[in-house]
Amino acid sequence: MRRTAYVKVCEKAAVLFLTGCLGLSVAGCGQQEAGPHLPEEVTLLDPVGVGESYEAAARRNLYAAKVYNAQICPYTEEYTLEKQMRFDSYAALPGDQVKKGQTLIRTNLEAMEKQIEETEKRMVREEEEFKEYTEAALKTLPEYQESEIFWGGALERWDQWQEGEPELYPSRFECERNYRNALIARQKLEEQLAQRTELYELDSQYNQLLLQRMYQDKDNCTVLSGQKGEVANIRFMNYNDDMYPDNSMVAVINPDRRVLKCEYINKTQISGAREVYAIIGGKRYEVEYQPMESGEYARLEERDGKVYSAFTLPEEAQDTPLGSYAVLVIISRVGENVLSVPKSAVFKEEEGYGVYVVRDGERVYTPVVTGMQDGVYVEILSGLEEGDRVLIEKDEPKADKTVILERGSVSHEFSQTGVLVYPTQEWITCPDLHGTVYFEGLAVNLFQPVKKGDVLFKIRVKADQVELERKERELLRMRERLAELQKEPQENEKAIEQWLESIAEREELVAKMKEDYATTEVRAPYDGIITDLSWNIWTQNLGEGDLLFSGQSLVMLAKRDCNYIMVEDPNGLLSYGNEAEIEYQDLDGRTQTAAGQVVTLGPNCISANLFGEGEALIKVPPEDLENMAITTISGDGWWSLNTFHVTVTTRQMDNVVLVPKKAVTAYGGVTYVRQKLEDGSIIYQSFVAGGSDDKNYWVAQGLTEGTEVCIE
Repeated sequence: MRRTAYVKVCEKAAVLFLTGCLGLSVAGCGQQEAGPHLPEEVTLLDPVGVGESYEAAARRNLYAAKVYNAQICPYTEEYTLEKQMRFDSYAALPGDQVKKGQTLIRTNLEAMEKQIEETEKRMVREEEEFKEYTEAALKTLPEYQESEIFWGGALERWDQWQEGEPELYPSRFECERNYRNALIARQKLEEQLAQRTELYELDSQYNQLLLQRMYQDKDNCTVLSGQKGEVANIRFMNYNDDMYPDNSMVAVINPDRRVLKCEYINKTQISGAREVYAIIGGKRYEVEYQPMESGEYARLEERDGKVYSAFTLPEEAQDTPLGSYAVLVIISRVGENVLSVPKSAVFKEEEGYGVYVVRDGERVYTPVVTGMQDGVYVEILSGLEEGDRVLIEKDEPKADKTVILERGSVSHEFSQTGVLVYPTQEWITCPDLHGTVYFEGLAVNLFQPVKKGDVLFKIRVKADQVELERKERELLRMRERLAELQKEPQENEKAIEQWLESIAEREELVAKMKEDYATTEVRAPYDGIITDLSWNIWTQNLGEGDLLFSGQSLVMLAKRDCNYIMVEDPNGLLSYGNEAEIEYQDLDGRTQTAAGQVVTLGPNCISANLFGEGEALIKVPPEDLENMAITTISGDGWWSLNTFHVTVTTRQMDNVVLVPKKAVTAYGGVTYVRQKLEDGSIIYQSFVAGGSDDKNYWVAQGLTEGTEVCIE
């Protein structure tokens, strides 16, 4: 049976040798190759020409660990609509500061606003009618009351009248009839007034409730910010696009609150871990897992396809710059200074696990009890002593060359072409003026920066003198009529009020006509950049003296502070707070640089539908943006989209222990070095790698500064 075991271990050695297994020869620093999982008992062909070697059982640290890329993200809230609406416009854009309750996105509320307006007008009209009725009723009621009192008194004094001169007084029947009529009239009026008041109050309460619900519906159809902060990602939409409930429309961040986010980690994995910590800027921080309800996980997974986990940062890490790269380390098990052998030396028999120990040149089968493993080495709980040499596959010796580990920095460079984008643009049109409007010429060029009040285009307005004179004659007659009414102001109070309103409206109209006739220029309503010209101007179909119609588009203007450099970032390497350098050529062909900041969140900080197609927006100072905008027009007059080179340093980790890649063997997520001990012996030592760049790994746990390791 031992012979069978020996054959099996040799057969296994052949396979592992061919597939690249781990080994160390007695010659010193050798090439590390990793081995597979412990094999089940199998039958293999006899090996041919396979060499044999051994490695001494030694003590080392074993780690069962997993490392996740993470990022420092601001606390973020995403907002949706409660029902389907149509998009109108953005009230805030990425990078804008907002207050709690401030409008972020406006929806198309024309029908709803019209209904609110009609309801408010009806309420005013009903209030005026009730007020008029009440005033008239309260004016008539004293007359009925006086009549009732008079005829009631007459009945009481009727007998006295008969003793005097009865022919001078009305009959008793007449007194009773008049008294009854006055009483009934007074009671009827009071009853009508009470009923009318009750009905008005009920209608008023109903209308107030109806109006309140309308305003609530309007608020629910307008996306409002739930916190004070800064707008990050928005869903880019065009006017009148459908907006569906449960789809995130906009995100607002609180830059003063920070969280750590990485790919999803379940609660079981966290609760069973020995250590959970983050490394940020080369420092270790203890973090607290934020569990997620199963229902929320299912909802997010269905909506976004990928879910991320959040961790609360300690107070000392709250000043970490937003967008900083971090790693989350989960150590599930640690074997500290445990006796171990290469996994390739261990095989399974029916009665358990065993190894072959080389003693006095003989191979001796030795059963062992194994413990934890890291994929390359296996812990030996019993059966071996430190220094026992176990049979492994043969490995060629390598030359001894070592390096002392030092601290340093690692990073990656994101390099991409960027383009200018203008999320909010509007056509500056021919204004609605009285008279006939003619085009007199354009005063700006494409991509020209303009200030508020700068002339965009010139016009000439031909006055309609006949219509103006007619309106002025009507105004004169209205003033004459008002003067007649004002001779008896008390009797004509309401009519005078109405005529004053009508005259004011007519005066405003006449003034507007005269102002329109004098208009010669259309000016910029705000600081901005000219981003497009009408097709008629491009094709020169619109020239000096050509007729313009009201609302005709001529110049497109983008707000100066609402423009961005956009780069494609499908892998989500960029996030809010990253500093960017933008390089471009000015009009003289000289290379210029501008500094910018990423103002959108990456996919691990935001819902997938707000991450969109993987595009990041970079905000640059307005003065730099103006220079960049001018350079976007190429020599032939067309807009060039490929003039900006954007560079961002990502995944930067400072003050960490660096291990040259040529000193590391990685297998199945486990990283090993060949560590040279003080006595000159060489052992394989695993470590937890936090990440790497093109030259080095950096150490999250397991190796320290000053460690000597072998390199090729």
